[in-house]
Amino acid sequence: MFSSHRFRRSRSFSLRLPLTLLALFCLSATAQAQAAIHAVAAESSYGSMIETIGGDHVDVVSLLDSPEVNPHAFRADPQIARQLQAADLVVLNGLGFDGWMEPLLESTQSQQRQVIRASDAGSHLVMADNNPHLFYSPRIMLATASRVASALETLDPQHAADYRANLQAFEQRLAPVYGAVQSLIADHPNLGVTATVPVYSYMIALLGYANRYHDIQFASMDNHQPSAHQVATFTQALEQHEVDLLIYNQQVHNRLTESQVATAKQAGIPTVGVSAIPLHGEDYAAWQVRQLDAIHAALDKAEAGAKRG
Repeated sequence: MFSSHRFRRSRSFSLRLPLTLLALFCLSATAQAQAAIHAVAAESSYGSMIETIGGDHVDVVSLLDSPEVNPHAFRADPQIARQLQAADLVVLNGLGFDGWMEPLLESTQSQQRQVIRASDAGSHLVMADNNPHLFYSPRIMLATASRVASALETLDPQHAADYRANLQAFEQRLAPVYGAVQSLIADHPNLGVTATVPVYSYMIALLGYANRYHDIQFASMDNHQPSAHQVATFTQALEQHEVDLLIYNQQVHNRLTESQVATAKQAGIPTVGVSAIPLHGEDYAAWQVRQLDAIHAALDKAEAGAKRG
């Protein structure tokens, strides 16, 4: 005879089974979320790189993620200290570019947290003048990326193969940067260029261009004021068209920069703005290529104008 009691038990079990599976799924999802590595990048150039290497296994926060922010004038707040305290991995530039990070790291000591400085990873590639704008060197970025991959392997050995594969993917993403560099060299070789500040020096060196009036660039960095003699010499060089290109930092807003750019434009010198920070979410390599393409376009335009004239 059919048992209604057995039917109720079977029905009750069948109802509990989906709920049990759902609970197990939620526990698994929670465990995965808790297992995620928390990374903090001082600048979004490094944040983009960490995202490429870490993939879905890493949550990344970039503290400076807008070209509208001047990193030399940035001031940290308690929220950043809390983010650093909770971080498993921290990546910064070093060489004083993000010096505000150092006291925060000191005050938020953590035994398991790994800290990577690009200035250490690429120390053999740092310019003799200790130019801190290391993110404009693809070679230093790749050296830093290699250390990031190793750190992630240590923090999360289960996904070590993913991190190694993603490091190779990051290296492949740099190919268009070198392609844009080679294209620029082919069309506009052996140029003499200058800049309002030394933000683009590593890329200028990679292009093989002569970087002129170096002293005023460093004197103007960090919102410092160069001497009257330096300003007069630089202005005269622009007026007499002694350089082929002027690079200026879009994140620096002051009268001197505006005057230098205006003088260069009036003299017919191509001017191109670059930034020390890519826009949040912008891929590192795409950021580099976009600015190289802008320089190429400006030089093409100037060359075409000279031919017409």
